[in-house]
Amino acid sequence: EPPAAVEEVERVKDEAGIVGFMMVTGGAEPPFGNREYEPIYDAVERSDKPIVFHTGGSGLAGFYVSGYEKLIETHTLGFVENNFAQAVSVLVQGIPEKFPELDFVFLEAGIFYVSLLMSRLDCEYLKRPSEAPVLEQRPSEYIKESFYFGTQPLETEVDPRYLETVIDMIGGAGRLMYASDYPHWDFDRPTRITDQSFLSDAEKGRILGANAEEVFGI
Repeated sequence: EPPAAVEEVERVKDEAGIVGFMMVTGGAEPPFGNREYEPIYDAVERSDKPIVFHTGGSGLAGFYVSGYEKLIETHTLGFVENNFAQAVSVLVQGIPEKFPELDFVFLEAGIFYVSLLMSRLDCEYLKRPSEAPVLEQRPSEYIKESFYFGTQPLETEVDPRYLETVIDMIGGAGRLMYASDYPHWDFDRPTRITDQSFLSDAEKGRILGANAEEVFGI
């Protein structure tokens, strides 16, 4: 409910310990690029805090497509699909262009989907730019300038070369923030970051803390 959300932002924005405002991507209708949410983005931008999109909707029971039999199936799909869908809406409807001082943080879907999001959406945008008239540049450029991503669950089971390529595609280590998701069963230890030999010590430091300090004003 955008009016109530704006009221809540205004009520708590100056309280100690409030460092951002979260919206849940799972099942949100209309999607978050819709104009009815713009008062929320305006209020959060004026608060000088980020908007955080946390995914959801990966459980076997109640998954929006019925018939899946194992959690591995819905857990693979749900988190990624929900973040992907909302990011497409936010980008195509030009929310980063309309609110240029606002930082967007996407959590709990890993990072490999971001490379697909950038590639797929740029391809569609270049074919149909008239359907995204607010945009002044490719969607991928907004991602590299205004979007941040929590690392958990970081896909380290692949060849490190692929992980390095994806991190480079999304704008480098400066776009990532370590997240553990502890104590959930699939939580990530800090070694998920420190074990990556292609990252410099400075890049590891940014991911493990410095980026979050900057984005959240900690």
